Amino acid sequence: MEDLLYLIYGNHPKSKKLYAEAERIINLIKEKGEISREELSATLGLDMNSQTNKKHFYNLISPMFGVILVSERRGKTVYYHLSYDMFRVYIDGIRRKAKYYLLKNPDNVNDEDSK
Repeated sequence: MEDLLYLIYGNHPKSKKLYAEAERIINLIKEKGEISREELSATLGLDMNSQTNKKHFYNLISPMFGVILVSERRGKTVYYHLSYDMFRVYIDGIRRKAKYYLLKNPDNVNDEDSK
């Protein structure tokens, strides 16, 4: 889990403070399959009517979008669920960039050779 959190949040000391709550969020969504924004914030003990709590909630959730988290709106309610497919797209993007920047002739190397 530590490696996944590192990919999502980085290793800045302020970001590392979010790791425990982020791990809790991931495990909660994994357990339930999907969860509404209101239920998630209530489980974390954050009042979404408070500007400070709302900012903290989105500081936790926002970095997960585009990496492992998908949101879906149903009426006025937003639901979150985890997506392994999204994570694979994210990792493939990193691999393509690494191939371009780390190899001398990236066009001459196919992905099978780099394994």
